[in-house]
Amino acid sequence: MSAIPKDTIKNIGESLGISNLKDDVATALGQDVDYRVQELIQEATKFMRHSKRSKLMVEDINAALRVKNVEPLYGYGYGDASKFRRTTVNNQNIYFTEDEEVDFDTILNKPLPKIPLDVSFTAHWLAIEGVQPAIPQNPTPSDAKSDLLTKKTKTQTTTNGISTDQVDVKPLVKHILSKELQMYFERITDAIVSEDERLRSQAFESLRNDPGLHQLLPYFVQHIQKKVIQNHKNLDVLDAMLSTVYSILNNKHLFVEPYLHQLIPSILSCLVGRTICEEPLEQDHWSTRDRAASLIASICHQYGKSYHTLQPRIAKALLRAFLDPTKPLTTQYGAIKGLSQLGTEVTRVLVVPNIKFYDQNCLQHALSSTSPLKLEGARKCQEALVDTLLQISKEAKETALQEQIKLGSEMEDGETASEQDQAKLLEHVGTLVGQPFLEKEQGKIAIKDILEHLQ
Repeated sequence: MSAIPKDTIKNIGESLGISNLKDDVATALGQDVDYRVQELIQEATKFMRHSKRSKLMVEDINAALRVKNVEPLYGYGYGDASKFRRTTVNNQNIYFTEDEEVDFDTILNKPLPKIPLDVSFTAHWLAIEGVQPAIPQNPTPSDAKSDLLTKKTKTQTTTNGISTDQVDVKPLVKHILSKELQMYFERITDAIVSEDERLRSQAFESLRNDPGLHQLLPYFVQHIQKKVIQNHKNLDVLDAMLSTVYSILNNKHLFVEPYLHQLIPSILSCLVGRTICEEPLEQDHWSTRDRAASLIASICHQYGKSYHTLQPRIAKALLRAFLDPTKPLTTQYGAIKGLSQLGTEVTRVLVVPNIKFYDQNCLQHALSSTSPLKLEGARKCQEALVDTLLQISKEAKETALQEQIKLGSEMEDGETASEQDQAKLLEHVGTLVGQPFLEKEQGKIAIKDILEHLQ
């Protein structure tokens, strides 16, 4: 027999618009409801026991409803046990909760509640370029130190007479790659160093255009570092690594900024490395250095606005390599090409004023050497400096031409600089670089622009 009488089922049906419900149907529904309620209470009791409680709560009922794929009843919360009173109406028992009677004078004489505070927002700098400012909103160094001590508590224990330190070490999070990505990484890394040119071009094209390489990016960066370190005298491998870096930088779907500090040292190794090939006189390692210089310039131009210290730090390192007489000529050549690729303003400020110093301390001695390797390096450095001056003169002409167009007048391109200006140029940059430059460029505008920045 059901605990829910058939009259209750009929009343619920009438409230839902179902009238003339038969007695046997109401009895069957009552039995089914009784079974469902018992099942729900059993499930809720399991949640109660797992929660280490002895009192059934609303949250247990809601959890049981979710297990049964039934939407929970919202609006019910758990409080103190309700006290019911019984009354009789028309010979039927009705239970109700008795409301507390509150005196109206008591409510009127109560003090007013406090006015809530207005919502306000404040902003402060958590860190500026990695440095935390000393403001009240930020934790002090002593607070940071105390947090560190609480996180890593060291306790001295003695085991068999040996004193050991026990520290809390967080387990490393494993980066799980799918089997497909692992196969792709292996095939791409094999293809970029393959002798098949078609296979290499397909691999680089895939790296430039594939939108699903986010998870593999740190592995490619690590692979580039490893290959450059292990093959610092293998020109083919270094060329392949530079092409890989170029492809990764040109992939619009990859976020490369967090890995720039790992990519730049590998590129600089190809740019200013002492020897990057086995046979320097036979292999064209100069073009590899030129590619590395263009990559460094591309990174500075692309990410220089986001990282303001990126280009100054690279320029400082290259300038140090350029002006150090103890460095080999291959390193000095790479430094010159790297500085010239950073822009005309960089070469005007850092390279041109130091050409005479480099002429007197490095070029003259190297060009008088009997070593073929030194002679080739000196000529390459000399050509690089001449190209730098030609690049400055070309931009000066273009700027002057644009100004003349704005003014509506014509520029005299064929006007030659005076002998006095040419002599001043040779005095400031030296004859080894100045004379080859004057053989290619004697324009008044170009020489005047260089002299203005030298004075």
